[in-house]
Amino acid sequence: MAALFLTGARAGVAAETDTRTVGVLTDNYPFSYTDEKGQITGFAFDLVNEIEGVMGLKWERVIGDTKDVNAAFREGRLGILQSYARFPEREGEADFSVPYLTLNGAIIVRKGDDRIKTLADLRGRRVLVHRASMGETILRKAGLGESVVYAESVEDALRKIDRGEADATLATRLTALTRVHYFGLKNIRALDVPVEGYDVRYCIAVQEGDGEMLARINEGLAVLVRTGRYDALYRKWFSHVEPVGYSLEQVLLAVAVGLSLALLVALWAAGRQRRLRRQIARQAVELQASEERYRGVFEGAPDGLLVLEAQDRPGDPVILQVNPAARRLLQTGSGPAPRSRLRSVLAGDPVLLERLTAATAAEQAEEFEHEKPGATAWWRVSSSPLGGRLLVSLRDITEQTQARQRLQQQDEHMRQTQKIEAIGTLAGGIAHDFNNLLTAIMGNTQLTLMNLPPGHPETGSLEQVLKAARRAQQLAKQILTFSRRTTPSRQPVKVTPLVDEVLDFLRAVARGTVEFDHQALPEGAEIMADPGQVHQVLMNIGTNALQAMRGAPGRLVFVEEWVTIEPGEPPPGIQPGRCLRIAVRDSGPGMSREIMNRIFEPFFTTKPMGEGTGLGLAVVHGIMRQHDGAVTVTSEPGRGTCFHLYFPMQAATRASPVEEATAAVPTGRGQMILLVDDDPAIVETVRKLLQRLGYAVSAHLRADEALAEFEASPDRFALVLSDLTMPGLNGLQFATRVRAVRPGLPLVLASGYWGEADLAEARRLGLSALLHKPLAYEMLGRAVAAQLPAV
Repeated sequence: MAALFLTGARAGVAAETDTRTVGVLTDNYPFSYTDEKGQITGFAFDLVNEIEGVMGLKWERVIGDTKDVNAAFREGRLGILQSYARFPEREGEADFSVPYLTLNGAIIVRKGDDRIKTLADLRGRRVLVHRASMGETILRKAGLGESVVYAESVEDALRKIDRGEADATLATRLTALTRVHYFGLKNIRALDVPVEGYDVRYCIAVQEGDGEMLARINEGLAVLVRTGRYDALYRKWFSHVEPVGYSLEQVLLAVAVGLSLALLVALWAAGRQRRLRRQIARQAVELQASEERYRGVFEGAPDGLLVLEAQDRPGDPVILQVNPAARRLLQTGSGPAPRSRLRSVLAGDPVLLERLTAATAAEQAEEFEHEKPGATAWWRVSSSPLGGRLLVSLRDITEQTQARQRLQQQDEHMRQTQKIEAIGTLAGGIAHDFNNLLTAIMGNTQLTLMNLPPGHPETGSLEQVLKAARRAQQLAKQILTFSRRTTPSRQPVKVTPLVDEVLDFLRAVARGTVEFDHQALPEGAEIMADPGQVHQVLMNIGTNALQAMRGAPGRLVFVEEWVTIEPGEPPPGIQPGRCLRIAVRDSGPGMSREIMNRIFEPFFTTKPMGEGTGLGLAVVHGIMRQHDGAVTVTSEPGRGTCFHLYFPMQAATRASPVEEATAAVPTGRGQMILLVDDDPAIVETVRKLLQRLGYAVSAHLRADEALAEFEASPDRFALVLSDLTMPGLNGLQFATRVRAVRPGLPLVLASGYWGEADLAEARRLGLSALLHKPLAYEMLGRAVAAQLPAV
């Protein structure tokens, strides 16, 4: 049976205590033991079953011997012990019910042994006790420790006394006599002398702090006592102990007493009726007081309480009683009227009505959490049978549920943030490697174009390669912008070509199911903005529109127009004046006002799990605010959605990329430049570009070799150009060493990706310039010339 317990404990007992898991002993006769048929039975076992029934509880039994069950309870793997002796040493282990059995200790000796009459007579005798038992404690406190002999159990001690192998034992009288009877021991008797201090109170134990379960167990015990079920169980298990035998003299005396009593019957009968009337009156008063106490508890309970009854219509229960807390939760005012139908009270909550109706018909106990229609409140609902009726408890757990939901949302927010951080890290690595490759592609393409004679047939093809490389450069920038790994930079942006480019992407995604239209301004429109971020805004809104139409035929329109915002006019947050407004309209299903009011919240999404992060429109809102603009939305269910993007009209603060590209590129006059990069393709490409620009170049693949050459003749170099990310010495460390030798030397660092920490350290070092790869002919020419003194 021990093996059975261990298996059950590991499989059925969770890491946290389950208060509906009861430890059942197999070796504690007559309280809980395995009979000859292999069934668990006993006084405590039956008592717990009765409590479970009258209280409408559901407990799982876990079976094992005393040692294993008690150990599991102390370790917190069981919630309840059905039989646990309460004494001071155990007060810190558990919370105890009221005692259901209090037993007195007795001295147990062998029949015919008249040497032992008191506790003091045990001195010098062999007294068997269980180790760490109360018997051992009593003996040692009485100074009889030398008489102590350890036994394996009470049964072991009784058997040895019966065989004459020991003189006595200390045990509770009832326990000892029931086991003597059960094991058929003939040579055992219990002395009538009381053993002072030996009182054992048997209780039902629960884990410390489980006050709710303890209260229900105590209530169940009280019910059993009041109904007489406890007495019936006691007689079942202990009536056979110490049966009374009567002598002839006792029988004759009883007869004489009976005859004498018969003479008094007439006198007693006359007063009986009067006593009965007084008793009935007293019981009526007690009953009224009990009802008043019950009503006080019922009416004053903080939880809502209802008593339901099926009556003549099982599918439509009647409300017999309802307390004020339930009226507040059900919002019935002073009602409902007595014997109202549950259906009339819960007409607006069909789910709860169905569950309580089924529970009333089946008279079953259950507990569940219930969300009120419209998510207005959360209740914990529990029901338990009550003598053919159903007691329903309603507890408002709205605050706890909302707190739990907020915690879940915060966890989801944290997970999404971590995903974005991971994407950003990946984007930085991709952009770094991508821009390194583009340096070699763009630089060598430019060098080849410069070397070809005018009108060469391959010029057009190479210009297409260069155009594609520049588009790839913008793509890398967009990746970094999306992951918020780069700082947006505003520049003059022609809107119409950007919208056309977005439409090309969206057409590829829609695969012919959506009709696209672009209503551009005839004269074109130019704004000061980050082109990558504007591209992202248009892509996010366009992609959302396509997903809303879900592959069905539809229409998506982009409209450009100039508008003037007057003071006090919507949209809020934008300065009055002339703006470019881009409208994005779709013919999708539209959305409700409740959804529309939340679409710009981070992580809010109406898409199924796994199909959206809830970040797309939040990013749109953030980018528009960064550009001193605004975004608004209008929508109705079944009538599509329209987003308006407002970009303030601002004067250009610098030349456009096209103007910069057409401006003359400054060249050098043979100044020596120290070049270091760990990528051979970049070193070779940049070396050729610098030489084409008119500079002398000393190129290195290793920072330590470049540093050695520099330290040998620092005045030989006019400028140092280094990569940021290199093995051994990185660019920042290399720059620090160079500055230590020649502080005023122009120092330029280049990288395919600049992280925030690298940028901060570079600014702290006061580097001359920071370049973003890919390095092209024009960029290198202007950057290097800007750092060298004019000649």
